[in-house]
Amino acid sequence: MVEEVIVNLDDATQLLSFVIHWKGGVHTTLEMPRPRSAVERKTAQEDLDIIRAMAVRYGDDEIARVLVKLGRTRARGGRWSEHGVYEARRRHGIAGQRRSKQDPEILSLARAAKHCGVSDTAIQRMVAAGVLKLVQLAPFAPWEIRRADLDASPVREVVETLRRTGKLVLPAGEGDTSSRQLPLLS
Repeated sequence: MVEEVIVNLDDATQLLSFVIHWKGGVHTTLEMPRPRSAVERKTAQEDLDIIRAMAVRYGDDEIARVLVKLGRTRARGGRWSEHGVYEARRRHGIAGQRRSKQDPEILSLARAAKHCGVSDTAIQRMVAAGVLKLVQLAPFAPWEIRRADLDASPVREVVETLRRTGKLVLPAGEGDTSSRQLPLLS
């Protein structure tokens, strides 16, 4: 039935053009995007790095949320999903879990604020001032604040002053003997 098939690739558009010559003399033409090779469909190394770093503590759903917020797409072009992260972990031998593990010693921004009895804004300002340390494995990933850091003297003093006066008084920077007062926005 088919006499010959001619295939051309347009490098600029990556479109394949087909011309099918049928035995009866009729010609059919069609176009389609060039299929990507297996090498082109590999999960990006940056995505695997984020998955590896977050899989220790976070579930596939949280990892997918971060990858989507970062604008990352899967190897075949779709959005990341919980199942997609699971498949990538399985394919690349990355240990992890479907749901996030709660570590009582590592708190999110909201849990840190609740632990101290202050607003999220107060915690954010303490971080910005360098009074409180945090770890964030990737942009848009949850903040990780150690409970021990929240219970340390500098943070406790700031929180006690905030409760007593209603103002967030942060320690002065190095070489500066005055302290800074910031109104608390909640």
